[in-house]
This record gives sequence, structure tokens and C-alpha cells, in this order.
Amino acid sequence: MKAAFEILGSHETRGIIVAPHDERIPIRDRRIQVLRAGHPIPDSDGLRAARTVLKTVRGMKADELLLCLISGGASAMLPSTPPGVGLEGEKRLTQCLLSSNFTIHEINTVRRHLSTLKGGRLVEQCRASSILSLIVSDVPGNCLRDIASGLTVEDPTTYRDAVEVLKRHDVWDKIPRQVKDYLTLGLRGQVPETPKPGTSSFRRVRNFIIADSRIACTAAQRALRSNGVEATIISSSAEMEAREMGRVLASLATGYKEHGKSAVGSRAIIVGGETTVKVEGKGKGGRNQETVLWATEGITGLNGTVVAALGTDGVDGNSNAAGALADGRTTIRARRKQLEPKNYLARNDSYQFFKSLNDGLVTGRTGTNVGDVYLMISLE
Repeated sequence: MKAAFEILGSHETRGIIVAPHDERIPIRDRRIQVLRAGHPIPDSDGLRAARTVLKTVRGMKADELLLCLISGGASAMLPSTPPGVGLEGEKRLTQCLLSSNFTIHEINTVRRHLSTLKGGRLVEQCRASSILSLIVSDVPGNCLRDIASGLTVEDPTTYRDAVEVLKRHDVWDKIPRQVKDYLTLGLRGQVPETPKPGTSSFRRVRNFIIADSRIACTAAQRALRSNGVEATIISSSAEMEAREMGRVLASLATGYKEHGKSAVGSRAIIVGGETTVKVEGKGKGGRNQETVLWATEGITGLNGTVVAALGTDGVDGNSNAAGALADGRTTIRARRKQLEPKNYLARNDSYQFFKSLNDGLVTGRTGTNVGDVYLMISLE
């Protein structure tokens, strides 16, 4: 926002920032209204923020430009629910989605069909002559409709897709009654669909991704190389379960050690993307710490091997850590303290495991989010 106002210079400009409650906003400008909202669970402040955004875009004139600076998190922070669903229904739905093994694509397919802003509906609400969105992507593959649930993007998915996602994960009968009722109305064609590709009003919209996981992975590669470690990015858009990512990283480490030294010496593998976790326990942690915990057993005894995972926003799940790291002695150290990895995995309590070993990565909020970064480093 600060950069945008500097570039726009003397043009008549006003703006709204919607940010998490504990995010520091180092900007003071009478033209900017700062609003707070809950994340990742929607709250009443977010509802008020969404209403303010709606009122603002509805009041725009046909000779004005709407500049949208969009990053991940807006799905939760702009809970603009349709009639009959209500904030409580969205909160309970979000808790259900986040605790199950949904991908971000599946989660946002549902969210887009329970909003008056998402899935391109913001465009429907606005009469501005042009809409320009500059987008920071936290979604693997940079699928525009899934970043912040596609505020300014046409949506090819349907109410039927949303219902099928919920049924496929066996949560259709667990979600709030008001959510089921609204989606059922959508199935029957009794409430409008999200705007589809080819909708004429989107001719005035331009969406540009200005930052993504590839940038974070490239920065990690540059940092490793500057320290004498040859680093390879194998993907910046990986999607899999945390347990599978942990096993993949451990397998790569084992493979490197088995094949002995090579001409490049110390090596690293970098992966960007996002994992999923089906939460069955009541512990504290997140997908990054859980990924590393799944890798610990597989790298036991591999001297000079490190596996790490962290969220670029500095937040991992319901903890204050960004992620964690482990090496060939992590499991050995843990068992000396009577910490059994599989017990912590069963409780989804990866945060306490790594905190006890002082191996959690705590950065604090970074102020941006381009997804997660996973590392396997083998030193020789």
C-alpha cells in the first residue's frame, strides 16, 4: 500500500487495508483506513471489514480505477457471507475445512460459493472503469481463482463442485445446517452462480502475480550457494500430505548418503509449495513442523544431514513457530528426553516436540506470504 501511494503521487487516492489483528502496520496516512480481521478463523471484525470493502466498491464511479493489492489470507479476513449463512456458519465451516485433509484448491472451491465478494463477485459489485489486481501468491501453481479465493477472477467451478468436495472428504454431514441449506439452493439454481469465464464485465479486469513461491525458493538457493552448498530447486508448486513430504525429504537424504561423495560436495534440495494435514489430535503445531517430524526417523544416523520446513509468513498452524528443523541426531536426542516422535504425530503436537529440543524455527510474522519452503541439506 505504501509503495502504491508513492507511485500514484498526486492523484486523488483513498484506500483500505485489511490485516490480521496482530500484524504491525507501519503506515500513517489519512487517506488510508486500517481495518483488522481474524485469521485463519473469520471473526466479527472481518465481517465489518468486508462490509466496508463492499460499501466502498459499490460506491465507486465509472471513471475511477480500483487497485486491488491481494495476498493470501483474504479468504478468512473478508467473510462476506450470503443471506442465511451468517458468521457463525462460516466459522464452523472454516474450522472443519482446516482440520481435514483438504487442498487449498478444494477449500477455496467451497469458500467461493459462500461469499458475496469471492469468486469474482467483487467485480460484479464494482462500477469502476478498470480493475487492476497485483497479487502475491501463496498457492502452489499460482492458480488465480484460489489466491484469496479469486476476488477479481472468474470462477469455472460450481455449487455442485463445492458439494462434491465436501462429500468426497466425508464432511457434508458435519458442516453447519445453514451452509448445507445454502449450497443446496445453489444446486437447485435458486441462488446465482459465481461469474463464469467469458463474463463481459471482466474485460475491464487485469490480474498480475508479482510474487510467488519461486522467488522464495530462488532466494534460498542463492543463500545456500553463497555458503558453499550446491542447491537445486526441484519444484516450487508441490502439493502433498505432510507425511509424504517428510518421507520424500528423508528418502532424498538417504539416497545422497548411499551414493557417497560427488563432485559438487555439499548439496541441498529445495521444494516450494504446501502440504496438508488431517488433524485428529488436540496438540499444537502446523503442516511444516509435522513435515519435519515425519522426516526425523528416516534421517536418523545421517551425519551432516538437515531437513527443515517453514512458512514464509512466519506462522505454522496454531503455533507461534514458522516451522522446524531436524538432523541425524534429532530422534536420538528426543528419546533421551523420553520424547517419542510417533506419539507426538498421533496427537498432532509437533510444536511441543520441537520446542522441547529447541529446534523450532520462530521468526515472528514476516508480513508476506508466498507459501512454504522445504529443505534437505547434505553436508560433506
